[in-house]
Amino acid sequence: MASFQKRGKTWTAKISYYKDDVREFVTKGGFRTKKEAQYWANENELDISNGSNLKGGKQLFTDYFLNWYETYKKPILAKSSRLRYQYTIGIIMNNFAGKRLDEITRSEYQQFLNEYANPLSVDGKEKKQRSLSSSEKVNVQIRASVRDAVEDGLIKRDFTAHTKISGRPEKPKEMKYLDAGDADKLTRALESDINIAHLTKLMALVSLQTGARFSEVAGLTWDCFSEKFNTLRINKAWDTLGKKDFTDTKNPQSKRVIKITPHMSEILRNYHKLQLIKLEELEIDNPLNLIFLSQIGKVPDDTAANQTLHRVLKTIGAKDITFHGLRHTHASYLIYKGVSIYYISERLGHANYSTTIRVYSHMIREMEKVEADKTLVALSEMDRPVNKLANKRAKNG
Repeated sequence: MASFQKRGKTWTAKISYYKDDVREFVTKGGFRTKKEAQYWANENELDISNGSNLKGGKQLFTDYFLNWYETYKKPILAKSSRLRYQYTIGIIMNNFAGKRLDEITRSEYQQFLNEYANPLSVDGKEKKQRSLSSSEKVNVQIRASVRDAVEDGLIKRDFTAHTKISGRPEKPKEMKYLDAGDADKLTRALESDINIAHLTKLMALVSLQTGARFSEVAGLTWDCFSEKFNTLRINKAWDTLGKKDFTDTKNPQSKRVIKITPHMSEILRNYHKLQLIKLEELEIDNPLNLIFLSQIGKVPDDTAANQTLHRVLKTIGAKDITFHGLRHTHASYLIYKGVSIYYISERLGHANYSTTIRVYSHMIREMEKVEADKTLVALSEMDRPVNKLANKRAKNG
C-alpha cells in the first residue's frame, strides 16, 4: 500500500508491506510530480509482489560484499584465492565507502573501473597503470556478487552490466613445456635416482605423470595411493604459505582421482618400503602419513623442487622449464596423442572445460591443422575412384 505527500515543491512516496508478519516501510522523496511518485510506488509494489527485498538494497555495498564473500566464497576457496578476494574487499572499501547497494549506477561503476585501471597521480608522482588481468579479476568478483544481489531481489538492475574493463596489456608469457622426446628423457632420468635424499625427483616424476600441481603433489598422503586400482586421489593440497599443514584444493573440481600406469604404481610401492625403513633409521615420525616427507622431517618447498628440476634438465640437455611446466608437458603430450580435451580437463582438475581450451588453445589449433590435412588426404582417397572413372571416359571420348 502506498501513500503520497507533498513537501515544498516535491513529492514523497511511502510504501508499506509485510515481511514475515512484520510491517516494513520504504520511503523515497524528491519527485517533481505526484505522477512520478505514483509510478515509482507502483513499480516497487510490483517488485515486492514478485519477491524483491527493497530493504536489502539499502545496506551499504561494503557490508553486502563482505557478507556475500563470507557466505558463498570463503568456505570453498583455497587460501591463495581468499587472499585475492580480501584484496577486492579493500578496493571496495576504498572506493564505495558509504554507498548503498541500491544507489550505485552503471556510470559510477564504469568510472570506478576506469580509475582502478588508471590510478590518479599522488603528490606529483605518476602511478603505474594496472594490468588488464588485475582489472578483470576485481571486476569478475564484484560482478558475481551484484548478479546474486539481483537474483535475491535486493536490487532490480545489475549496475555492472555492459561495463568495460581497461588496463595495461601484459606481455605474452611463453608456455614452457617439453616435447615428447625430452619428456621421455626426463622420465628416465628421474626414475634412475629415486630415494628419500632426492625426494623432489619423485615429486617431479609424479607431476609429469599426472599433471598435478606442486601443492597437490606435496599434499599427497599414502592413503591417496591405490596400488590395486593404479590411482592417486587428490583431495587436498599442501599449504605452501604456512608450510606446516594441509589446505583445500584450488577449486572443488580439483578434487579428483587420477589413473596412473602400473609402472608408476610399482615405483610408489617400492619407495614406500624405502621410506618406512629410512624414517625409522632417522627416528622421524610421519603423523600426517605424507608421501613426500624429507629426511629432515619436512615437506620440500617449490624452490627446492624447481632447483632439482633445473639441474636434471641441464644434465639431459633439455630446455629449462619450471615445476609447473611439468603440468603443461603432461597436458600437451596428451593433446598431441589425441586424448579427449574433456578427459584432460578432468585429469588436470580445471574448474571447467573452457579453462582447458583457453590455456591450451595454441596446441589445439596446431592439432586442428594436422587433422585438417589428414581429412583432406582421406577425402582424396574417397573420391579417387570417381576421378579415375572420369578420366577413363574422357580418354574414350
